[in-house]
Amino acid sequence: MLAVIAIFAGCSRHVTVTPSPHLTVYYCKAGSDDLVRVPFTVDSKLTGSALATYAVNQLLAGPSVGRDSIVLFPAGTEATVTTEGDVATVDLNGSIVRSFQGGAGDEVGMFKSLTYTLTGLPGIKNVQVLVAGEKKAALPGGHLEIDDPLTRETFAQ
Repeated sequence: MLAVIAIFAGCSRHVTVTPSPHLTVYYCKAGSDDLVRVPFTVDSKLTGSALATYAVNQLLAGPSVGRDSIVLFPAGTEATVTTEGDVATVDLNGSIVRSFQGGAGDEVGMFKSLTYTLTGLPGIKNVQVLVAGEKKAALPGGHLEIDDPLTRETFAQ
């Protein structure tokens, strides 16, 4: 009788695979306001600032294909990301803090993709941009006002 119970107990166990959580990184198409969504699988242990940092690092790295048709942050751009409440603060460093030469359309595309990527994360509604640790009215050589937090509504038309 014990052997029969042991056999049935072994058969009733099911292997449960927990799906990995996903996040979406948004890239702006060059020459337009259209966004391209690229899903990424993430470790379920990533939350808060760690998850936001992962998302921004994916954005800065760019997609693996189609790179020539989207607006990318300048090579060498680095970011530190922290979250508090519904605000993600992104401190930009590297090549982008010296002088932005990409034009107004590319600048809007970069920050639109940053804002949509971060506000797509749980609880984030605002993105505060810092340049080399300081609030600035705009990037050096840039035109978009970044001293107030950015939201999806910032880019609504």
